[in-house]
Amino acid sequence: MAIKGQRFKSYSDEIKKEAIRLHVEERWTYRRITGHFEIQ
Repeated sequence: MAIKGQRFKSYSDEIKKEAIRLHVEERWTYRRITGHFEIQ
């Protein structure tokens, strides 16, 4: 649930595509991907 005044983070398309590729093809876990890219 959003909080009044909350800012949402946006990520580039390149980061999104690479994160999806790592998960699908390389079988990386979500925790490993978020640590690698330092994203939430």
